[in-house]
Amino acid sequence: MSNRLSFSSSPYLIQHADNPVDWYPWGQEALDRARQENKPIFLSIGYAACHWCHVMAHETFEDPQVASFLNQHFIAIKVDREERPDLDGIYMNAVVAMTGQGGWPLSVFLTPDGRPFYGGTYFPPEPRYNLPSFQQLIQQISMVWDGDHAQIERTGNQLTEQIDRQMAFQAPASSTSDPSEFLEKACQTVLDSYDLEDGGWGSAPKFPQPMVIEFLLKRAWFGNDKALQTARHALNMMSRGGMIDLAGGGFHRYSTDSHWRVPHFEKMLYDNAQLALVYLHMAVITREETWKLIVE
Repeated sequence: MSNRLSFSSSPYLIQHADNPVDWYPWGQEALDRARQENKPIFLSIGYAACHWCHVMAHETFEDPQVASFLNQHFIAIKVDREERPDLDGIYMNAVVAMTGQGGWPLSVFLTPDGRPFYGGTYFPPEPRYNLPSFQQLIQQISMVWDGDHAQIERTGNQLTEQIDRQMAFQAPASSTSDPSEFLEKACQTVLDSYDLEDGGWGSAPKFPQPMVIEFLLKRAWFGNDKALQTARHALNMMSRGGMIDLAGGGFHRYSTDSHWRVPHFEKMLYDNAQLALVYLHMAVITREETWKLIVE
């Protein structure tokens, strides 16, 4: 039996049309029902090319026992981030504020009026990776919803206020501020957080950061030698590890380890478009053949 997603124009949503979960697309009908029945909303955001979105769909959303509990205690909404990047941006900010990291599938729990109060990304069918199972999670959230509603309201209000502040436009403190000084301070912040041993930023899983490297190359153009050295090191470490697809060309999406050795075998056009540009710009700046060969 198909759910409401069978009427969607999104290929990603249609992939979930046969789930036993009583999915709603994002819209007034789902929000009205959540308010009328005073139920929390479970919001799942993903996209068709997302590996872990499909894993969680198969492991969890096709499980009749999980679906039964979810349908009884929550209003479940499924969103395609490629259709609604606005919603994805709002609720991704909320999850990053709560957990310090984001990703997809994005799993967010909301009050009936749409305020987030808890969230994460992938949750396994059984406890692992220091995560509860999804079923344990929804059971616990349901208990808190029924037993400590005031705490949920406070959390929702605090997160909403934080997101509002982040999204509000802020004019520069002074119109006479020196933009070059501001950019150099930003550059130094990027340099201070760089992994000098393995290259890149953060720990495993480690993603390429082409836009950050583009920023460093711009600062290098204005004479910052440390920015150029760091950009060179970052591009070199990615290109000599396992991130490059030697059979099919291009770069894999990320490294599962912090040394760029073991890639996650998925390639995204938008990643490769940005990486091609940043390697090209390094070739233009340095006139070194190595970078040109990578671009080609």
